[in-house]
Amino acid sequence: MKRPTVGHLIQNAVALIVSGGGTSAVGVVFWAVAAHKASTTVVGRTSAEVAAIILISAFSQSSFGSTFVRFLPVAGDKTRMFVTRAYLLSIFIAFVLSTAYVSLGLGHRFLPSSFTWHALFVVFVVCWTIFALQDSVLIGLRSTRWVPVENIAYGLAKLALLTFFVAISPTQGLLLAWMTPVLIVIVVVNWYLFRRRIPEHIKLSSSKGELPALRQFISMTGAQYITLLVSAVSVSIVSLIVIDRLGPVASAHYYLPALIAGGATIALWSIDQSFLVEAAAKPDLLYVHARVAMKAGLAVVISCMFFGIIFAPYILKIFGPSYAASGTTLLRMLLLGLPGSAVTAFYTSFAWIDRRVWKLAVRDLISAGVYFALIFIFIGHFGILAVGIASIIMTGLQGVFFLPLLIKRFRKIPRVAEV
Repeated sequence: MKRPTVGHLIQNAVALIVSGGGTSAVGVVFWAVAAHKASTTVVGRTSAEVAAIILISAFSQSSFGSTFVRFLPVAGDKTRMFVTRAYLLSIFIAFVLSTAYVSLGLGHRFLPSSFTWHALFVVFVVCWTIFALQDSVLIGLRSTRWVPVENIAYGLAKLALLTFFVAISPTQGLLLAWMTPVLIVIVVVNWYLFRRRIPEHIKLSSSKGELPALRQFISMTGAQYITLLVSAVSVSIVSLIVIDRLGPVASAHYYLPALIAGGATIALWSIDQSFLVEAAAKPDLLYVHARVAMKAGLAVVISCMFFGIIFAPYILKIFGPSYAASGTTLLRMLLLGLPGSAVTAFYTSFAWIDRRVWKLAVRDLISAGVYFALIFIFIGHFGILAVGIASIIMTGLQGVFFLPLLIKRFRKIPRVAEV
């Protein structure tokens, strides 16, 4: 007889991959329509605004996303308190950081100068912070099936609103279409969480919450916060660097290949998150879960690289000939980094299981140093391809370094029978 928890891992991983893939697909359509309804300059500026919102939001989440995935499965009667306090702290940080960002004029190259738009930017950052965290709460509470429903519904809503908002505001309509559905989604999802799912989770828990001691919790979240900052910088600040060094047109040509390649990376981390939740809930099945997760990750890497590299120019032609001409090589280069990203993802999951998160922080600091040094070295000569060069080198080094460690950790897992 099959054990249901193994099926749970596959179901949750598939749900997250559908969520990431569906969100990326709708995002591709969104930017394709945007590319035809707005100028390349507007697309570039909006992509920088979105990058800034996501970046500040990532800083504001205080690593609670990963913490939810690791500890909510065993939080028991402390679940409501844990989620509520994390939300309140993240909202406060988001408000302070976004207010400082606009007050200091850090987004002057792409943000409108009026007070109204600055206030809206602050609201958008706060809302996006909760929007991002609630996915981790759903995953940690093993309600992952709702994640693709939520995210795809959001994607379709912003697509439906695109034409309307562009007609109202040609310069800021893309951002309004992007952010408006978030307000509705966070109300609906958190009503479900606090009125239904969290009470159910508490009721079904067989024991009191097993959250780590405060000192260990602070240590782990501190280390993960460093990792979060570095990963957010690696994704979001690149857009800001490109628009600053190369202009809004180059930013648009960079952003769309990065968005598409990011969908494949999301699929890998979706499998990683599902594996981590099931490993926390059922540690006796760690060996089986690890094998299933690694096989799924390998399938994602092979399929995304094969189809993505072959069809890269045809995918980018959806946005227009200039995007295909300027972004095809970059997209292929970013996809070549998937094997290294897969190794990193699974090494990360074992580090969380073993509660050795500081190793991840050191790793990411070193990787970020290499990554940004390479971008700054090559961007003047290679333009947006500098990002691809840096990505291949960084992920390659990570793969070579962490693969032996990953194999060694996997071999230490007690064997159990396949189910």
